Parts: sequence; C-alpha cells; structure tokens
Amino acid sequence: MRFSSSATFVLVCCSLLSACGGDKPATTAAPSAPIVGVLELPISLRVSAAAPADAADVEVSPSEVHVGGLPVMKLTAGLVAAADRQGTELPKLAAALKTPLRSRLALSIAAQVPYETLALVLSTAKVAGLRGVALKVRAQGSGTNTGYIAIDEFVVQPRSKTEDEVTFQSISPRHWSDFVAQWDEVRSACRASQSGSCADKPEKVAEGGNLKIVLHAAGQGVNVDFFQVGAPLAPEAPKKKKAKVQLIEGVKGPTDLVKEFEEAPPATEASFQFRAQEAVTAPSAVSATLKPVCGTSACGVVVRSEKATLFVRVASLLGAAFPDGTPAPAVAWELP
Repeated sequence: MRFSSSATFVLVCCSLLSACGGDKPATTAAPSAPIVGVLELPISLRVSAAAPADAADVEVSPSEVHVGGLPVMKLTAGLVAAADRQGTELPKLAAALKTPLRSRLALSIAAQVPYETLALVLSTAKVAGLRGVALKVRAQGSGTNTGYIAIDEFVVQPRSKTEDEVTFQSISPRHWSDFVAQWDEVRSACRASQSGSCADKPEKVAEGGNLKIVLHAAGQGVNVDFFQVGAPLAPEAPKKKKAKVQLIEGVKGPTDLVKEFEEAPPATEASFQFRAQEAVTAPSAVSATLKPVCGTSACGVVVRSEKATLFVRVASLLGAAFPDGTPAPAVAWELP
C-alpha cells in the first residue's frame, strides 16, 4: 500500500505529540529549601514531641508562606495583605491544605512573625478540616536542638469575655475549686520569680463553677490568669440596717478602707504576671505556677495576645506553662 506525502506527514506528527501541540507531561515544581532557619525558631521549655505523621508541612517566614516546600503567598513584615484574606481565612492557604487534606498541621513560624498571622493560619487550618497542630520550636540553651509542641485538640475563636466558659471535647472541664485549693501554692511558686506579680488569696473566695485558664502574652509581659466561670448567680443577701454607734469623743469610726473590705464581693479571679524572660528561663516560675493545677492532669487553656505581639512570646509562654514532662493541653487560640 502506498501513502501520499501528506498522509505520511500526518502520521509522523501524530506520533510526535510534542511537535504537533499535543498534551505535554505536567511538570512539578521542586520543593524549596526551608525558609525558616533553626535559629529563627522560638525557644520553648516544651520541645520533646516529634514531627507528627500525616501532617501538612507549613512554613511562615516574615516574607512568605510555603506548604510542602512550595510558595503559596507573600507576606510583608510577617503580615497578610488584605487582598489575601477573607475574614479570618486565607483562601490560598486553604486551597493548598486541601490538596491533599491532612489530619494535622506541622507549623514552622519564624519568631518575629506577629500573632495575628499565626491566628489566621490556625483559623484557616481549622476550617480546612485539620484537627491537630504541632509548633516547631528549639530547646532552651541547646542552640540548634529542635522539636515540637504538639497539641492534639485546638479551636480558634473570637476573644472571649471573662465570664465566658470555653470547653473542649478531649478534656473534661476543671472545677474552680481545683485552683482555689492550690491558690497558696500557686502564689508561692509565682513569688519565686523576681519579676512576678502574684495574687494573694483573699478571705472571701467565690464557690462553685468551673475554671478558665488564660495565657496572655503582650509586649514584654506574660500572664497566667484563673477565672471562675459557669457558676450560678448567688442570691443577693438582704441589706441589714446597722444600728447607729455612739462614738466617744475623739475616737474615729470605721474607715472607708475597712468598709470597702467588708463589702467586697468574693474573689472570682486571680492574675499572676511575669516578665517575658521568665518564660524561657529554666526552671521557670511560669511552669511552677501552673504545676499545682495542671502538672499531673491535662488542662484546657485559652491563648490570648494582641495583633502585633511576636510569635516568640506566645510559643515560649505556652512551652513554659506546659514544659516537657507535663500533660499536653488543649488550646483555644483567640483571634486578636
């Protein structure tokens, strides 16, 4: 059988797809080198966890975000551009996390990135369906020894009011009395720090309800705060008419200070404040302050900070509150 020259040309072209404009094999970009160096990671007193299995590998430097070693979005001084966010979600990051969808997030964030960006990344991961997060950190005094703060359960929420209760699926609520019974020991541990401002236990303390623990990092300070939540309102005691006291000439009656003390309501909160350096000092008074309440039994905590607070402050506070050897917490990250 004989072929015309034109038929032969068609056969040759169809056998060479690249020459005839056929489908080209897809090219896959090679993952980049890490964009967050070891010395850029925050220091933590909790560092013993390994990288989680089945995790999406996310890196956040002051200039960009990578997923699996591939660039996803740019940042300016660690901040997300308005065009790259929808409310509290980052659409470009969400798309990258869903292809393929993992169960956890392995997160490497440079210490100088603002808390707002961390909150947006975590909010996006939660919406995408990830249930756990591990923060990459480096050990205090080790130079380059790294590990993770692994958190099996986390939520992201708006900033709560003092009286709002925060619950977790994996941890039963702790009772307010769990803290009250240890208040003196907590205060003593706090006072071991030269920078500590430690709440004294008053004579009148409210009873009932559950315990809310807030870890608050802001500027150069960190707080560990305990609040009573979920307690029924106590009925208001009827006011007693006091008999008029006949004063002896020259003797003063009760001072305003005494009156204020007598009429003060029972305490429903206690605050313990430290300089940020205390969170990276071993042993840490922050660790000792939480130990009487959460040292042997897992706690759920609220993590709170301002938009511009550096990630290093938050990570170090969390690591000091729950150092290696203590149960890992469940965490409610608050949006700034």
